[in-house]
Amino acid sequence: MRTLVTDAVVVPVDGRVDHLPAHDVLVEDGVIRAIVPTGTREHPGAEVIDGRGCAVLPGLVNTHLHSWQTLLRGTGADWVTDDYFTRVHAGLARRLVPEDNLDSTLLGMWGQLDAGTTTVFDWCHDNRTPAFSDHSVAALRESGVRAVFGHGTVKPPPRPGEPHFSRVPHPRGEATRLRAELADDSALVTLALCILGPDYSTLEVTRADLALAAELDLPTSAHVWGTANRLVADGYRVLEKEGLLSARHNLAHGNFLGDEELAVLTGAGVSVTATPAAEIQGTPRRPLLERVMRAGGTPALGTDSEITTSASMLETIRRSLDVERHHAVLELDRLAEAGTDPALNARIAASLEGIANAGGSLNERVSVTAMQALEWATINGARALGMADRIGSLEPGKRADLILVRLDDPNIAPATDPVGAVVTHAHSGNVDTVLVDGRVVKRDGRLLVRDRAREVGARLAERAAALAAEPG
Repeated sequence: MRTLVTDAVVVPVDGRVDHLPAHDVLVEDGVIRAIVPTGTREHPGAEVIDGRGCAVLPGLVNTHLHSWQTLLRGTGADWVTDDYFTRVHAGLARRLVPEDNLDSTLLGMWGQLDAGTTTVFDWCHDNRTPAFSDHSVAALRESGVRAVFGHGTVKPPPRPGEPHFSRVPHPRGEATRLRAELADDSALVTLALCILGPDYSTLEVTRADLALAAELDLPTSAHVWGTANRLVADGYRVLEKEGLLSARHNLAHGNFLGDEELAVLTGAGVSVTATPAAEIQGTPRRPLLERVMRAGGTPALGTDSEITTSASMLETIRRSLDVERHHAVLELDRLAEAGTDPALNARIAASLEGIANAGGSLNERVSVTAMQALEWATINGARALGMADRIGSLEPGKRADLILVRLDDPNIAPATDPVGAVVTHAHSGNVDTVLVDGRVVKRDGRLLVRDRAREVGARLAERAAALAAEPG
């Protein structure tokens, strides 16, 4: 099967060039075969997708999403962090059934594809029984998305006589069963273990979980905050000294980690996923994006929970860039307040005088660029998932996960700078076409499964209403 995208602006995110005007992209058998100037080669027999007025980009990569919570979209818009743990993990999660995971994951993944995300790390910690996991995996496969199914564990308050979840290792039998089911690491849906890690479990449990993952040849991910009440304060330092950390481990959040510990983690190759849209609602600490870059790492982006925030990666890129730039200015302001750098104080004083006269800026240049923000959601996400050899950039030989974003829509035209226009203006309505592994899943601005998605959405609405009506 051959597909040819013609006469488009190609944004390869390959570290060499920002964009290529008037280029064709040839896809064959799910692989990008060529990227050439329009009209320089003939490609007989290829299905043609007219790319005029569009930018072609790598499919976006969401490295942290709890799709089982799609059922609860928007219900926590006014919650604080403690509400999430008490109302969801200690409450609503106990009332869900495996079929809820099926429908939530399906609709969640179709929402991702509709907004230009082609790869998702689906961090699933709602799996009290094997049926929950099986329904989630079935949904990922039906959706057509490229996904890592991250098998986690539930975190309910223990009943009398039961050990706290922090002392319970990842279930070996279930991990082994799922590994047999998801044995092909080159398939569209693969497996990872979402372990508790040293913030939420004992060091003995973390060692056992990492050993299990190594035995099954699986990547791992853990929620990390780095706050003073973390269960094992020096856990990651100990694990690094014991040689247990590598690029196969991913941590999400980590806002409170100090620079020294962050350097230890990035030095060990550990990938870091920030979810700024969610994090700024519950913590004053800066997301780990620019800080990871300063430590020599390549941060990735995720959206976290749709209970409180949108799962659109286009929106997340934009909000994350805004948050980083704001924190950079705040950092300059704090340095000025401290008065420890005379040269900086003089520059900021001049800037403030300029601001008073309707000009000037606290910073001489932006802390991170639009291209760097796009990299967070593409090639960096691919690196975090161990897939950079397959996805994350548009290069011959890589799998054909790509999206076409219309640059001539009223909200984004004239898009003189395609990268800046996409990062600062694009939304899901501008996503015209989506291919995953060379297969079209969205065309002319419409998901091919639109009717099925409406059916699943209606079923979820009925289920959410039933849950809301239950006592307690």
